[in-house]
Amino acid sequence: MMSTTIDQLRAQHRKQRRELSKSVLSDHAEILEHRVTALHEYQSAIHIAAYIAILGEISVEPIIRSGSEIGKKFYLPILRGKAMAFAPWQPETPLVKRKFGLLEPDCGESQWIAPAELDLVLAPLVVFDRHCNRIGQGGGFYDRTFEFTLKAGKPLLIGVAHESQREPELDPQPWDITLHKIVTERAIYSVK
Repeated sequence: MMSTTIDQLRAQHRKQRRELSKSVLSDHAEILEHRVTALHEYQSAIHIAAYIAILGEISVEPIIRSGSEIGKKFYLPILRGKAMAFAPWQPETPLVKRKFGLLEPDCGESQWIAPAELDLVLAPLVVFDRHCNRIGQGGGFYDRTFEFTLKAGKPLLIGVAHESQREPELDPQPWDITLHKIVTERAIYSVK
């Protein structure tokens, strides 16, 4: 990575994301839906973690809508302390704003599932490179939550982003979890 710090990269890419127009965001979400739903890994998955886009993140809501119609089960992250669990969500399920302004399903803890029960994770990110390294929001939730996948191999971790969030090269930290794939409106990157 260049001499730019991780915090500077985050700030730069967050700003660029927030400046994307509504029509660009809508177009990218539609293209992303086609790219992700065509993946064999998506087609064979039943339990899928997703998120509600904020601040210019690429939206996976079209994927959730079309997947729900064919029986896929979607889950949104629930942040409690430094831990992350996942709660079921369908487009008609009420959401409440919680930590960091994230929207979470309004349901009881008994409905949550553990990360190991997921087949696929659609993970948001702030910056990525072609080697599927990811810089997130900085809280470490995804890295801590999915550290077990280094041995287990499941769930499959797919980052989703706008192509403009790509940097030529990132220097991952020892605790960073490399994603299996990253899908943008222009390309699909895979760990070789």
